[in-house]
Amino acid sequence: MFTMAERTEKANDKKGEKNMKTPEQETSKQKKLTQLNLKSVPLSVRNSVVSDKLPNKKPRTSSGEMSPNGASEVIDTGELKIIQESLREIKDTMVKKSDIKDIVSAILSELKGEIKEEIISEIKGEIKGEIKQEFETKLEEKAKHFELQSKEIADGLNLDLETLREKFHAQSSEFRRMSQQLKQCLFTAESALKLSNNNQQYSQKNNIKFTNWGEGKTENLREDLIKILRTTVGLDLDPTDILEIHRIPGGAQKGPRPVIAKFRNSETKIKIIRKRQNDQLKKHFHMHDHLTTMNGRLIYDLNKDERIDQAWYFNGKVFALDKKGKRHRFEIFDNFAEKLRARSDT
Repeated sequence: MFTMAERTEKANDKKGEKNMKTPEQETSKQKKLTQLNLKSVPLSVRNSVVSDKLPNKKPRTSSGEMSPNGASEVIDTGELKIIQESLREIKDTMVKKSDIKDIVSAILSELKGEIKEEIISEIKGEIKGEIKQEFETKLEEKAKHFELQSKEIADGLNLDLETLREKFHAQSSEFRRMSQQLKQCLFTAESALKLSNNNQQYSQKNNIKFTNWGEGKTENLREDLIKILRTTVGLDLDPTDILEIHRIPGGAQKGPRPVIAKFRNSETKIKIIRKRQNDQLKKHFHMHDHLTTMNGRLIYDLNKDERIDQAWYFNGKVFALDKKGKRHRFEIFDNFAEKLRARSDT
């Protein structure tokens, strides 16, 4: 049998052994706390030891229990205090139920946060990857489609451009050919008009045009002309010298209608027209060369030109005198400036 003092000492030794931790247990506990990140848990709770075993109950010793010697042992007060303090420390170091709940709640909350963040991060990564892949796929498809369309459009434009180029070359050739033909036509037309004008003027070479000749209801122009020339300027004409004489047909106009007379030859015409400045003759009529419309327009334009002093007709041709006193011969379609410059250069 053990004495009370031995029992107390043995209980304290067991308590010390129970509270003592091996280095492996301490490292495992610290690692678990580090993994769970329980630094926010109170220090007293972290250092506590949770045990599912109930403390061993020590057998009570009745105060009447006798020693082998038959003598009664008295419990020391100091030992009782030590036992109470040991029990108090055991009680203080034991984990309470509320602390366990707090620990579990903190662990669960932290685990939930970590799991939530990991899930969110993984979902974000997967979504970003899928979106990026889908975007790149669609972008590549669009790029290929655009490239194909651009190529088709470019091919079409090149074909159209080549067709337009061929048409342009054909049109250019046709335009040059037509320009040459037009120039030839213009040259031919001008030549024909010049020839026609010259032929007409040649046919009117022996004609005299009379203006301001009083017109009567009954008149004999041939006899009247012979009589007027004899009485005013002393010219005796044979009726056969006048091949034709008539008034120009036309409607109502101011003054009497002009008279055209065709003489037998140029000598007769010149002999008569030289008297046109006679004042007595001017009382009856005025005499002019019978010009074609084109030659008449040509003389009119020459007289209006500032570089020309005067213009006239003689023997089927049109002449002009410039301000420098030089005489020039003109035909229809002539460029006055070029004609005058070419003559001045010579």
